[in-house]
Amino acid sequence: MENVLNSLGLALLFVFLGVPLMLGKVKRNGVYGARFPATMADGRVWDVVNRKTGFLLVAGGAVAGIVDLLAVAGVVTQDVGQYVVGALVVYTLIAAVWLWRYSEQVARDTGVTAHDMEVGRTEPLLVAVSCFAVSIVGALSAFSTPNPWLGFRVPATFADPVVWHQVNLKAGLTLAVLSGVFGFMFLGLRSMTEGERKRLFSGLFIGWLTAIILVAVSGTLFANSLAR
Repeated sequence: MENVLNSLGLALLFVFLGVPLMLGKVKRNGVYGARFPATMADGRVWDVVNRKTGFLLVAGGAVAGIVDLLAVAGVVTQDVGQYVVGALVVYTLIAAVWLWRYSEQVARDTGVTAHDMEVGRTEPLLVAVSCFAVSIVGALSAFSTPNPWLGFRVPATFADPVVWHQVNLKAGLTLAVLSGVFGFMFLGLRSMTEGERKRLFSGLFIGWLTAIILVAVSGTLFANSLAR
């Protein structure tokens, strides 16, 4: 039940944050909203992109909230909570990259120049920072003890501290290494031409997300095999 309630709280947070953005009530600021180079360079770009950002937050939060409520009602298993949280994380990453691309397109249509927003150079840097953040989380998870916040949390790992240690050690270190490698690859994109960055960025990003999903699936299968 705790996983479901945490997931439901996250879903409600998405909706709470998304509604003001969707309604265009948030002006340019340094704290809240889609703060990309293009949106910060022009108020018109900010308004268009953040309305879309709000819609995506509300839509994702609403879908996640419905699934969580079904779990609370007993229609689906309560274990679904942890998967909903993972799905929201992946959804946020994909939405962020799409919004970056969208903000650049809106900026070009609006007349904001590349000099104003440094098109393409900030994007790889911020994704690289995200990769290194995931790498740190993976390393911490590898040496964690059972807890509700950090680590590979599935029923099999919660049921047995030995299973927790073995699964999190392997999955955490694998995630740390892979995300670290992708982080340095994204940093390398900043020294390339704009055409090279555009050609390689999407493939690298999809590869990183695929690696995270493969680690999650492999960790689940490994945990279940140890629990038998």
